Amino acid sequence: MNKHINFDDNIFILNIRLRMVQDVLVLEPDTELFLKKTMDDIDFIDDTLGLLLDGLLDNTHLLERNEQFDNLAAIESQFSQVLTQFLTGSGNISALRFPVLREKILFLRTHSLTRKKTIHDAQSQADQALLEPLVSTDELSELLKEY
Repeated sequence: MNKHINFDDNIFILNIRLRMVQDVLVLEPDTELFLKKTMDDIDFIDDTLGLLLDGLLDNTHLLERNEQFDNLAAIESQFSQVLTQFLTGSGNISALRFPVLREKILFLRTHSLTRKKTIHDAQSQADQALLEPLVSTDELSELLKEY
């Protein structure tokens, strides 16, 4: 992945792909045509969410970092909802119709929950860092002595 990650555009595109998977789960598509592609899309979204989170965790100097954590948390929640829909839905493409896929979806939900926790922890650390002063009171008084 490039050094510069365009989080806004990447999250926007993932959101569109995720909505497309949601549509497939609600509609009654031919499983011979769409089951494999839908599972590939879910795997792709899972992998990409992991890569984006890693990039965001590594990029501590990103100006809109907290906003991107919020965006990532929102799409992660949406992804989790899609996985739940996959598990509980009764459409042509669902774990109820293809029980062999249940374990795969549960595995992906575990990934999603782990990422959600990581995002929450990173946001808490970022919020805590904002509360800490950049200059201690001792340093400030030493700096002001000269004036």
